[in-house]
Amino acid sequence: MRYVIVICAVTFFLIWDGLYNQGSYLDTTVREITRIARYITGMM
Repeated sequence: MRYVIVICAVTFFLIWDGLYNQGSYLDTTVREITRIARYITGMM
């Protein structure tokens, strides 16, 4: 049941972000994750 609530919350956030913010939060999150992944893989 916990996983269903988490999945619903994430889905609701993505729909809200897409409709009202043109995906700005999602875009920022993806950019930061990509930057962190490049930093980590660059260290190895």
